[in-house]
Amino acid sequence: MLSCSLIIPTFKRQNIVLETLNHLNDQKINEAEVIVVDQSPHKFDDLLNFKFKNPNLKFNYVKISKVGLPNARNIGAQSSKSELLIFIDDDCIPNSRLISSYISIFSNFDKKVWCVGGRVNEDNTTMFKQNNKIIGGYFTWYGKTLKNFDTDLNGQCEWAPGGNFAVLRNKFLKVNGFDTNYIGNAMLEDVDFGFSINKSGGQVRYDPNPTIQHLRIPIGGTRDESADKSMYYRSHNTVYFLRKHHRSFNIFPAFLYLNAVALKDLLQKKHSLFAFIWCWKGFLDGFKRKILL
Repeated sequence: MLSCSLIIPTFKRQNIVLETLNHLNDQKINEAEVIVVDQSPHKFDDLLNFKFKNPNLKFNYVKISKVGLPNARNIGAQSSKSELLIFIDDDCIPNSRLISSYISIFSNFDKKVWCVGGRVNEDNTTMFKQNNKIIGGYFTWYGKTLKNFDTDLNGQCEWAPGGNFAVLRNKFLKVNGFDTNYIGNAMLEDVDFGFSINKSGGQVRYDPNPTIQHLRIPIGGTRDESADKSMYYRSHNTVYFLRKHHRSFNIFPAFLYLNAVALKDLLQKKHSLFAFIWCWKGFLDGFKRKILL
C-alpha cells in the first residue's frame, strides 16, 4: 500500500482547521500522516498539542512565517517522506473514505497519471459545477477557469482543484512543486500546477470518489484581503500564467474579461471603483514578474 501524507495549509484559521482535523478521525485507513502548515502570525497551542483519537493517524504541526499558499504547499511536501501527497482546504469536511479512495486510485491507475482531483461539494453555489459538458478543470482562451468538480463521471482534465487533490510525491518534485509567483489569493496556482504536469509528460484526472464538503469560511485563508484588492491578484496571476505558458496572444482578451468581471461586481456592489485600479496595476505587475521555470 502507498504511504500517504495529507497536507492542510492554513492561514488565520487555527480554530477552523482544528475542526477539520477532528473530522479526519473518521477516516477508514490503516496508516497516514496529517501535516498542518500554519502561516498564521502566532503558534497555536491547541494545534501544537493536537493528537488524533484515530490511532492510525499521525499529526505533524509545521509553523512557518512566510505567507503564501503555493509556498505552504511546498513546505508541506518537503516535510513529508510519503509516496502520495493529498492536499485539502482547511475549511472542509472530508468524506470518511477520502484518504483510502486516493490510495486505491493511485494503486490501480496507469503510471501516466500523476495527479488526481477529487469531488468538491459546496452548498448554495454552482462554483464547482459551472459546466456539465466538461469533467474536472479547464482554462479558457480568455482567462477564465471552467470547473466541474461535482459530477459522477471521471476522466482526464487540465487541472485539479487546489482544495482536494492528490499527487505522487516524486512527480511533485519533478515539476518543482507549486510556483510561488502566484501571489495573494494564489488564483491559478492549481491551474499552473496541472499545466506543468501535462507539459512534463504526466496526466491530470478527475475522480468523484475522494470527496470533501467545502465550507467557504469568509475570513482568513485566501480571502483575507479586501474584495477590491483581490482583483489585483487575479489580474497579476492571470498575466503571469499566460506569459509563463506562452499564451501572450490571450492577454488582451483576458484584460477585457477581467475588467468585465470588475464591472459586474461593481454593479452587484461586491467591489468599489478602486477594483479597476487594482485590476490595471495587477496587469502591469504581472508583466514585470520574472517567470519561474
